[in-house]
Amino acid sequence: MTRAPARRPPTLAQRAVELRALRFPGARVQLVQGHELRFWFSISPTLLSREYSCMLIVPRSGFPAMFVLSPDLHLLADGKPLPHIYRSNVQGTKLCLWLPRKNEWTPHMRLLETYIAWTGQWLNYFEEWLSTGNWAGGGEHPREKQKRWH
Repeated sequence: MTRAPARRPPTLAQRAVELRALRFPGARVQLVQGHELRFWFSISPTLLSREYSCMLIVPRSGFPAMFVLSPDLHLLADGKPLPHIYRSNVQGTKLCLWLPRKNEWTPHMRLLETYIAWTGQWLNYFEEWLSTGNWAGGGEHPREKQKRWH
């Protein structure tokens, strides 16, 4: 019995085609030195919501990362600690959209149906949290690992 060849994940060029095909107004795709793809776009989680400027970073290998660039979520939260975010050295707020150890995302999944859709959901829960103080999005945020200094 012969096995079918393993399906390779999409290349960055294929991901760029996928994202350009979305035709989001004002969106921009940039391949950065062949190592990562960046996708800037705006999203509004509901018809009554504000618009958020976001950036999706897709590395050649590893997991994509989603950032909200504006408005500043920390300012909107008025000093309250934001739920379901990661620390990052990149501009904006890095969103926690899924739990890697549960394999909720694989490189073969479409970004529109995962990262972009999940960002809209996250922002909807964020707006509700701003009003109620209750995070209705569920989920589990992994604890940050403590660095050991020797």
